[in-house]
Amino acid sequence: MAENTSPGITMTCEVCSEYYTDPLMLPCLHSFCKKCLIKAKEKQGSADTSLKCPTCDTSVNLPDGKIEGLTQNLWFEHKSKEALIKKKIINKEAVSCDKCSVDDSSDTAVVYCCDCGQFLCDLCKKVHKRGKKETNHKLIDLETKESIELPTVKHEAVYCARHLDQKLMYYCNDCNKLVCQICLNVKHKTHNYNDYLDEGDIARKALKESVASCDEVIPPVTEAIANGEKMLEQIATRKEEVRQEIKETFEELKVALDKRCNDLLMETEEIASAKRNSVEKQLDGFRKLVKQVSHGRHFASSVSERTDPGEVLSVKKLITNQLEECIEEYKKLPLEIEENQVIWTCLAASTMSNEIHNYGSVFGVYIDPAAYSIDSGLAIPLATVKKERKFKVALPAGIDKAASYLKGSFIKSDGSKEEGRVVIVNDNNTAIVSCTPQSIGGYELSVTIRGHHIKGSPYQLSVKASRDYTTLTNQRSFNVGSNTYGVAVHTNGEVFAGSWDGFVQVFSEDGTAVRRIGSKGNGNGQFDRPWGLLLVGDRLYVSDDSLNRVQYFSATTGQYIGQFGSNGNGNGQFSRSFGMSTDGKGNILVADYNNNRVQVFKEDGTFVQVIQCDGQATDVAVDNEGKIHITIYQNHIKIFSPDGKTHLHTYNNPHSGSGYLHGVAIDDDGHILVLTYRYNDVCVYALSPDGKQVKLISGLSNPFGIALDKDGYIYVADCMNKCITKY
Repeated sequence: MAENTSPGITMTCEVCSEYYTDPLMLPCLHSFCKKCLIKAKEKQGSADTSLKCPTCDTSVNLPDGKIEGLTQNLWFEHKSKEALIKKKIINKEAVSCDKCSVDDSSDTAVVYCCDCGQFLCDLCKKVHKRGKKETNHKLIDLETKESIELPTVKHEAVYCARHLDQKLMYYCNDCNKLVCQICLNVKHKTHNYNDYLDEGDIARKALKESVASCDEVIPPVTEAIANGEKMLEQIATRKEEVRQEIKETFEELKVALDKRCNDLLMETEEIASAKRNSVEKQLDGFRKLVKQVSHGRHFASSVSERTDPGEVLSVKKLITNQLEECIEEYKKLPLEIEENQVIWTCLAASTMSNEIHNYGSVFGVYIDPAAYSIDSGLAIPLATVKKERKFKVALPAGIDKAASYLKGSFIKSDGSKEEGRVVIVNDNNTAIVSCTPQSIGGYELSVTIRGHHIKGSPYQLSVKASRDYTTLTNQRSFNVGSNTYGVAVHTNGEVFAGSWDGFVQVFSEDGTAVRRIGSKGNGNGQFDRPWGLLLVGDRLYVSDDSLNRVQYFSATTGQYIGQFGSNGNGNGQFSRSFGMSTDGKGNILVADYNNNRVQVFKEDGTFVQVIQCDGQATDVAVDNEGKIHITIYQNHIKIFSPDGKTHLHTYNNPHSGSGYLHGVAIDDDGHILVLTYRYNDVCVYALSPDGKQVKLISGLSNPFGIALDKDGYIYVADCMNKCITKY
């Protein structure tokens, strides 16, 4: 910890360096001789009604524009006189006699009378001793070689500046000043006043309370200063380490990297300088507060212990005001250093070629590409040709201008030259990545920071033609041969359908059954009643309505990988696991039917959270903004915020002929596709982004699962018709 400073209070004026004469105190608690302030005011200009403190430059408004209106520091006046007398006695310097000083031929004093407060020559000493009143006065021999007990100078009565023969015996609380009897009767009779002795006791108590209230200020601020000074050393050390690292790296890259090396050295210096300036600025505030508190505290403590009432009252108001201001400033002051010593580099020595001018980086904060990822927009890996597609990238806190470090690229997956326009803007700690594909097919969206891919980049998007839901027709049927409740479509065109015979049937695009995944049973890789199907990359997730679990497999080989869930109502348990969805950020959402909720898991089955929806949840889907849509069997859709904590809206089923809701899917334009069921009135309907019904598909028999392929076609698991229908 840095040394705690308690500056002593000296009895000499900081302007003239002499003992105070007629000292006046400014609101900043600095005192000066009256004559010194008058000279300072003359230099500043007589027209100005303010005065700058010669010590701290604080601007002071002068009462009535005059120096005489400032607070008279009676304590300093007395202490200065006392200090001057003690100095003369200790130094044994030649002092003129105070009794006969009216004559030019004044003799040198040989004693000091403690009672009269006068230096006396030998003749005056003898006369003094003969006086009846002075017989018992204590005299100090100035010529003795023995140690001298220094006197305490008695306080003299203070007289009114207006009524010279009247002592200041009262204190006016309204005017905050000592007044005489005449002033009291003339100007202060109706004010709140009291005898100055009684007010002095109150003032002493107030000053002691002010001192006590400041006790907690200095130690933590001083410690913060010490931490800041240590931080400065660490910044300087790390700066030198970074300089060395940069130099060594660029030595390896030779001439081609020399210019970039110098650029980075300059960036390092600027960052270190900015950090140093930031810390210094905060430390200046700390030091100023410590100096002000120490100064005022020392004043308050000294005045409250060693002075008479008049002196206490003369300065009490200014001292308490200053200390209260310091305490308020301390309460608002953040004591943790807002900067850190970190100066990170990115200096991978690799082939630079035509990228040499962008090689290398210096950061004031470490930038980890893995800390960046798409926050919303990937739940639906579809886009529509010539329509803008937006994604949000959450930016880590504390990194200034983080969006400016991001770069985007949007190109065709087949390697063709077409490149979509990518725009990145900073929007309230979120970078908006916007791209517009120009043709149908696969695209690859890359988002990098300082040349490194962020988490999950590059991302694959399938660009399709715009769908017209008013002209939907039956394209093809995939015969499952048994009740089927779930459907999913791979990016390679394969169609996956659950069968209550205890397996998942896989079809080619033309409807040919090509393989099965799983078998009947309750072991690993077996099913009793497979329900919801979900494809995430090359991983197939299958929920089981009867076994209350979710298993996952390789979609291409059918190999069993793992499972999660069991029967119950605790976290990670199910009571009939139904439809599923992904949010595109590595989370799997599962409708937990009888528990009236949706549960969220990581892709490896780690439990994340519960979204309670107060109704039997049949299916779930996530839109491009990250909002979670849950179909409730009892005829409505509930929409939750991306974090699942806030219920945003409820859609009631707009199709009056149906009564129960099963599956739900959302396209990239925001259309909500819903499966409804009620006896003989069964259909699929689409809601536009504004919630209006667009089109109904009828002729189905109790449909449950629904999915979209890469071209935007709709696939429905038509349970009682034992097939998957493509629209």
